Amino acid sequence: LRTLLSSIFRLLLNFAVLLSNIFERIPLTFHEISYRQHMIFSSNLFLLIFLPITWLVFIALKHWLRAYRAGAALLLCWLLIASLLFYAQWSTRDLGVLLFVVLVNWVFAYLVSLFGSRFWLPLIVVVNLAVIGFFKYWPLAQGDTSTLIITAGLPLGVSFYIFQAIAYQVDHSRGVIGLDKGLYFPLFLCFFPQLIAGPIVHGRQLIPQLKKITSRPIPFTLGLSMLAIGLAKKVLVADTLAGGVNAIYAGTYGENSIVTLAAGVTYGTQLYFDFSGYADMAVGIGLLFGLKLPQNFNQPYNATSVTLFWRRWHMTLSRFLRDYVYIPLGGNRKSESHRLANLLLTMGLGGIWHGAGLQFLVWGFLHGCILSVEHLGRRHCGVIQQRLPRAVRWFLTFTVVMLLWIPFRANDLHHAAKILSGIQTLPAVVWPSIGSVTDLISRVDSSASSPETVLFCSLVVLALVATRPTSWRWALQASDLKRSFTATLLLLLVLKTLVDRPDAPFLYFQF
Repeated sequence: LRTLLSSIFRLLLNFAVLLSNIFERIPLTFHEISYRQHMIFSSNLFLLIFLPITWLVFIALKHWLRAYRAGAALLLCWLLIASLLFYAQWSTRDLGVLLFVVLVNWVFAYLVSLFGSRFWLPLIVVVNLAVIGFFKYWPLAQGDTSTLIITAGLPLGVSFYIFQAIAYQVDHSRGVIGLDKGLYFPLFLCFFPQLIAGPIVHGRQLIPQLKKITSRPIPFTLGLSMLAIGLAKKVLVADTLAGGVNAIYAGTYGENSIVTLAAGVTYGTQLYFDFSGYADMAVGIGLLFGLKLPQNFNQPYNATSVTLFWRRWHMTLSRFLRDYVYIPLGGNRKSESHRLANLLLTMGLGGIWHGAGLQFLVWGFLHGCILSVEHLGRRHCGVIQQRLPRAVRWFLTFTVVMLLWIPFRANDLHHAAKILSGIQTLPAVVWPSIGSVTDLISRVDSSASSPETVLFCSLVVLALVATRPTSWRWALQASDLKRSFTATLLLLLVLKTLVDRPDAPFLYFQF
């Protein structure tokens, strides 16, 4: 069996190499003809050209199909073509990897439906995980951290669409979702709003919507307001903090307690607004096409325990790890020691999923340790925990989560330890001046501000967000007039900012 699996894996790798070489030798790719920069959601290219054209053609086709009572094949085909063109402008070789994953998973889903899942399901799960391991971890095992096999860099979004493929295969084997013919499965994996950085969408969530796409309503103002709020989070907050965060981790200011706190809090703030901004944009763009994607954040920094934090942060990944790793391992059905071991293993795997560096494993393992301690505390000292004031529980959770972002952001464990060592050095307290704060807010370039300034601004922004409902709840409750006004104002601010500051890639692209 080991020889058979090795042969199959080698054959699949050779096919991936062949497919990527074919795409690499295309003389004039879509990228080379039409694009001079990468088309992220917060770029003028996407906002002013790609999205309007894709949406207008979609609306025209939808009205035509409904008028003639035709099927949805043409509409699905257009969305699939647009999604593949969107992805191809990043790298035609990465497109080859994506198409390889789509083809292999569809074939295996067909084999599972014919012959059962006893042999074919474990095999396709291994193949999917091998794709991630091949690109993400094999070069590190060989001591090569500068280039990756096949592509000069990690294929964009591979971790996300591989997890979606695995979830589909498991759900299909359990009978939760049937084998979908035609374009449903390819579009489910390739739909461009959630392709490159999530949220992790399940086939049972999206494919039923695709089957009714011609009759689904389009909540235009709701989708546009979510898109605008996400853009504001990304461009006006996350990108504004980026210069100061990068300077801290570059070692510009030395090590002391203020710099250490700023390293954790400012990166945690930047990451939250960057990633939740992307998630809001993905949901908003999906709504513009009549498709509802899952929410990914629910005020995680308001959590009063790390357990609650993980129920609110990157919720689709947390649910995936719970449903497809933690529960299959036994979950909490066995002894307490087994449950704690399952927690540690699940969080460790979640850390490794983010990157090949040892710091990611340590970050995930430490979160697993804290979750285990909280579980034991609830079981044996629940009364004491509940008697702690809510403000104390929140402060402890917030401090631990923010400090643990340091190894997540650091280059390696040595770098993280160096930054954390500054916590024992107490400098003279220097309050940021009003001028430095207003300069950070008004500035549209990527220059750095002092740690005190970015720390103060981060805490103010987090405090403001903590007192407001989530983007989704606000957008649902607001009237069409309020949504339209807010979306227009935020879009104008974002477009004005993008005139003077180049768009920056999303932080989760590297994972």
